[in-house]
Amino acid sequence: SRGLGDVYKRQRQYDIVLANIVANVIIAFAPVIPQLMKPDGKLIASGIIADRLDEVLDALKANGLEAVEICSGEDWRAVLAAKIS
Repeated sequence: SRGLGDVYKRQRQYDIVLANIVANVIIAFAPVIPQLMKPDGKLIASGIIADRLDEVLDALKANGLEAVEICSGEDWRAVLAAKIS
């Protein structure tokens, strides 16, 4: 099976990058995600437990992404992010 590393090796950029996985993985891949996004691309990151949201937001911001919208559902969060202009 192919993973994010395989996509990264192709050096393509995408309109939408989707990560529906736990916070640890989103944080670990935060440095790679902006490189996968077109300049006006968006990241949808979900599967984030509420207690870890600030850590994810900090990792995204440290790598040039800002939250445009945050959705909540019980203990879970989803983030729509874009490149900081």
